[in-house]
Amino acid sequence: MDIAGWLLKDIVVSRTFQTQIFYIFMLFFTVFAIFLARRYRLFRFSMLLWLSSAIICLLWEVVLFSSGMRYYSFLAAAELLYHALTEAGPGLIVMAIFADKVGIIDLSEYKEEVKKRGS
Repeated sequence: MDIAGWLLKDIVVSRTFQTQIFYIFMLFFTVFAIFLARRYRLFRFSMLLWLSSAIICLLWEVVLFSSGMRYYSFLAAAELLYHALTEAGPGLIVMAIFADKVGIIDLSEYKEEVKKRGS
């Protein structure tokens, strides 16, 4: 088989129970990412990252689904939206907060101010 044939060979991806557990894990990871964003006062910045990545993922999933290269096992529109919201955004949020904590980047100007009680 030549390189072009190898690169263009169809690949069938099937989901098993373990794959479905991954999507359940991603739900918990999403909740964890939102918790971190709140805790480190980067909620608005994190939501901007999440929205940006969700739009990119949504476009990608729509292209795959409409071209017949992606199949969903449940309600297609809901699963497509779930993929877009949980695939890249939460990981990007956690990565940005981690990079800020270890000093790779400085997100101090994006942090929300602490609200004082009674004011």
